[in-house]
Amino acid sequence: MTTPGQIGLGCYVYGIVAADVVVPADLRGVGDQVVGVAPYGDVAAVISPMDSDGTLAGRSDLLAHGRVLDTLAGLGPVVPVRFGSVLQDQDAVTSELLEPEHDRFRAMLQELTGRVQFTVRARYEEQQVLGEVVAENPEIARLRELTRDREDESTYGARVRLGELVARALEVKSADDGRALLTELDRHVAALNIRESAGIDRLLDVAVLVEDSRRAEFERAVEDLAERFAGRARLKLIGPTAPYDFVDAEQ
Repeated sequence: MTTPGQIGLGCYVYGIVAADVVVPADLRGVGDQVVGVAPYGDVAAVISPMDSDGTLAGRSDLLAHGRVLDTLAGLGPVVPVRFGSVLQDQDAVTSELLEPEHDRFRAMLQELTGRVQFTVRARYEEQQVLGEVVAENPEIARLRELTRDREDESTYGARVRLGELVARALEVKSADDGRALLTELDRHVAALNIRESAGIDRLLDVAVLVEDSRRAEFERAVEDLAERFAGRARLKLIGPTAPYDFVDAEQ
């Protein structure tokens, strides 16, 4: 059993990897603790000592948790475990987590082998898309002109109506543009998971699972979409990361 030093009162768990994964010796996680592994059969839990008071420092520890998982994703398949998962000690990691779930973890790792997660976010150029909405909708253009520089009580109803029409038009436009983006992305990925997004500039926030053999093809497709939507929307590609959206960390 490989340990990251002396395990104290708690053992923090980041995720599950194949037993033969070699974790970088200088990788540090929650509480700036050195990260190591606890192997069992074909799988291993990635762990670090937990401070004796068992408290987490908030954002800094959350970022450390994600950093460890994303580092592991660069080494091979990883099954993320939800943030804040702590077991009593390393023996408990083996007896309560790895031993009873060994076969399921092995199957999950096999399913993820050769695949990585990326996230594609698309946001409208706000002024451009609002200009399109006004140009395409005569009633919106009329109400906009009517209420321009007038926020007195006499235009209250018109301003409410204008807001409703703009919101509806943006919803239709983002649905159409989002569908076009998804149709193209779906051709290059093994799976995708659409996330909820908010804001007037919202267009698309989607996690995708990409085969290693198709990664270059996928990245080119995202570049082509960025050029296609240039001036109307900004596309951002994030990854590769651990497959957070394709593994139920709670389970």
